[in-house]
Amino acid sequence: MDLADLYLTDVRERMRGVKALGEGALAQLREDEVGAVLSPGGNSAGVLVRHLAGNMRSRWGGLRSGFAEGMEGETGTRDRDAEFEERELSLAELWAEWENGWTVFLGALDHLTPGDLTRTLTIRGESHSVLSAIQRQVAHYSGHVYQLVFLVKTLRGEGWETLSIPRGGSAAFNTRMQQSPPGEKS
Repeated sequence: MDLADLYLTDVRERMRGVKALGEGALAQLREDEVGAVLSPGGNSAGVLVRHLAGNMRSRWGGLRSGFAEGMEGETGTRDRDAEFEERELSLAELWAEWENGWTVFLGALDHLTPGDLTRTLTIRGESHSVLSAIQRQVAHYSGHVYQLVFLVKTLRGEGWETLSIPRGGSAAFNTRMQQSPPGEKS
């Protein structure tokens, strides 16, 4: 496997992991908390999800069937500022937005080829290699998903169900990892 194949395989897997992390947080969110913020001017789960989905559709919608020369990663129909305005959103609507955005982004990643990584696309008229555009979004999406995790963890307090190794559980986790057959690590 060459480096470009390895990169695409890794970024696809890692971003599916970021999606799963966000889903672990969203699964602990209650209906009445979709619009909750931790401080004035903060982002609610609804705002974070709408922003992520809007960005994913805009940046990656044109790449869902593969790279095409002249791609622009900011659609003319996107209203980014509206993504940050609070509005009523049910949990079902929140999940639908989440799935829609991730389906577009992951579908685009799945259609990219190693040769696409060095090609150029633009975002708001600024040129980027496809590799650079992916890396930009990996950082952006991961940051917002961790904001979502922090938000829901804070709202849940003592009722939070950890999404990683529980406190005090590192030794047991390490033992399980060392005893697992190669390729079956959890």
